[in-house]
Amino acid sequence: MKLKHKHVIGCHVMFYEIEMFSEYIDGCINAITEIENTQNIIFDFVFNFTEYFESIDTDKITKKELMDRFDWETLKLTSKGFRVISVTMENEDPVYNISSYRRDLNYKYCDKVDFVLWGETDSLWPKETFQAIESISEYANRQNHNRYIIAFAYRKMWDDGWKPLEHVDMTDLPFVDTDDWNLNALESPKSYMTIDKMNEINSKYEEFDIRILNYPKFDGSCLVISSDLIKSGVNIPHALLCSGEDTSFADMAKIVLGDQYMQFIVKNILRVHNRRHPKKRSYIKNENNPRGFCDANSKGQWWKILESMSKHNLGALQKNQSKFYTYNDVLTEMEKVK
Repeated sequence: MKLKHKHVIGCHVMFYEIEMFSEYIDGCINAITEIENTQNIIFDFVFNFTEYFESIDTDKITKKELMDRFDWETLKLTSKGFRVISVTMENEDPVYNISSYRRDLNYKYCDKVDFVLWGETDSLWPKETFQAIESISEYANRQNHNRYIIAFAYRKMWDDGWKPLEHVDMTDLPFVDTDDWNLNALESPKSYMTIDKMNEINSKYEEFDIRILNYPKFDGSCLVISSDLIKSGVNIPHALLCSGEDTSFADMAKIVLGDQYMQFIVKNILRVHNRRHPKKRSYIKNENNPRGFCDANSKGQWWKILESMSKHNLGALQKNQSKFYTYNDVLTEMEKVK
């Protein structure tokens, strides 16, 4: 397949995500196998070693071993002729996380490519990714639509507000809020799904089932953004601390575009977000939380503080004069509970 457009696929990788990073790279290769003009895709990474909230368990792995693992995985992409740009974040850098990275990624590439793709270490790109982007962009160009989002189908989500994004084979299945269902049911977004299983599901369909939303509804994994949307001023606000970068981006898009907002959804092509990947959090000192459960008991008291302040900032973005919390506020509060 020869691409008509230029793309960047960006992914922020924390040191504790290295055990599932290999699978993310395999997912990328799954999507690029048939691409002829490799120069039309750039892979951008930040490998984050910062230890503001979690520390590396150097009794189990060294920084050099982590870096070697990262380099080995990205070599799989360069060996296929794709350009890889990577940066390492160390402790001397200011607090830097996925919100910071995605904001920078958007601004860095919106003048260089046609589409910015948000990757995530616990997500898998569909094999049909670029065929779908090219197909949708052809339609959008004919209709003079230039600022839009593309999302692939989700597994079964927890409320009806997500139904427009749920895969056609899964949206009518029941949501069962139990640990057993969440971690084992194929249709659950918290259960683990392999690349092969995703490909098997997607191979059933020969044509794309594309729907259009006029309001934003998405999370940040495997999201495709037209560069013109970013050029219009839509990005993640600097007030965001950690969680909610996707929600804030959605809010800004709706503010800028209003009733002209447009989101394409490929309803019969599944992308996988393994929210409770069995290797989500590895090599963290004094933590045993491999699936990444998001609570103070699993992650630590710091998470409760950071999450609370992040939610405050997200809620204060619009029509509000409340002061935003900063990372200094988070670190100060953490000192109090030590």
